[in-house]
Amino acid sequence: MGRLLRLHYYSPWDTFDLLPGARWPVQTAEDERYEFRLQLLLDRHTGQLVGFGNEGGDLAQDYPRLMELLAQHPVPGLYDVPDLNLTDATLPQIITAIYERYVATRKAEPEQVYPTVGAQAPVLQVADRPTDKSQPEE
Repeated sequence: MGRLLRLHYYSPWDTFDLLPGARWPVQTAEDERYEFRLQLLLDRHTGQLVGFGNEGGDLAQDYPRLMELLAQHPVPGLYDVPDLNLTDATLPQIITAIYERYVATRKAEPEQVYPTVGAQAPVLQVADRPTDKSQPEE
């Protein structure tokens, strides 16, 4: 069994926190290895790594680069995330599961198309009434 983490996902912003509990006193470790796309969350009292987050990021945009950075700078340990049905998962596996559940499956919003300034909409024409040659004209 890995260390237990609870997922807190914030859908409008595509951000998440992975913490051992709902309210955990943490501080963010200043770590530029992940280009501020991932924060390592440390217990305020012990200084030990207790979780992860991407506050200020956007998982939809950051996911490919974040996976590259985690391959270059792996985070040790295995974690259980019941919210994602994961046990003994690595951090890249957890972030991939979050991405697949919340970002990749999201339906694309229809693109809004607005006319450009000065453009005219095509004029609709009404077809003439068909004439039947077998009927005499009035």
